[in-house]
Amino acid sequence: MRRRLVAGALALATLAGCAARQRTPAEVSGQRPPPFPLSSADPHVEPDLVGTTHVVQKGETLYRISKAYGVDPRELMDANGISDPRTLAPGQELFVPGATQPLDVAPLPAGASAGASAAREPDPLLPRRNPGAKLRWPLQGVLYRGYGVKQGQRHDGIDLSAPEGTIVRAAAAGEVIYTGTQSGYGVIVILRHADSLITLYAHNSAVLVKDGERVDAGTPISKVGQSGRTTGPHLHFEVREGTRPRDPIPFLP
Repeated sequence: MRRRLVAGALALATLAGCAARQRTPAEVSGQRPPPFPLSSADPHVEPDLVGTTHVVQKGETLYRISKAYGVDPRELMDANGISDPRTLAPGQELFVPGATQPLDVAPLPAGASAGASAAREPDPLLPRRNPGAKLRWPLQGVLYRGYGVKQGQRHDGIDLSAPEGTIVRAAAAGEVIYTGTQSGYGVIVILRHADSLITLYAHNSAVLVKDGERVDAGTPISKVGQSGRTTGPHLHFEVREGTRPRDPIPFLP
């Protein structure tokens, strides 16, 4: 009997410890600003960006388009949520950051195909995978909004719809560098991983970790909610290299 009582007491203590770790939006508000500036007060509505729209013509490759406009190829891919330049198709619209007007693009040499040319272009244009810091999906949900620029507005992450209270898990092992509330984003958690990789999780209903805590890949860090500016429960998930936003999809399995 004594052994059963001791076991029961330990179980209660464990549950109490888990419950104590959960913090609601009210409990994490009013903290210091995040370690880097967020793009906007609303992760879903960005101000109009300076740039122009280029309509892809037959025979054009992303590398040649970026060269014509003097834009870094990776910047062009990130702005349009493109992970593989070989998927570029005639008639596709590309937002070119910083450009003031559409420009002509040098045609491919006679007899060359766009697909073959794209396959031979520099390594930075190949589908990006980061084996040293490969991420896992933070939850199982419905991807309903992707990364990139649409109609002149930028979206720095992806949105995953899931029921309120769904556990959000760390996309990789790392350190909690920020928990707090930000206008538009609601309650957020930010993790720092290897190779200067950072992940951000927004619109949470509760936080399950504390600043400075080390976590493993898959560790529960928060719960899906509707905090901030949102029309329903979902997770807004961002990936950054340093502080620069990147398309999360190429980092995920």
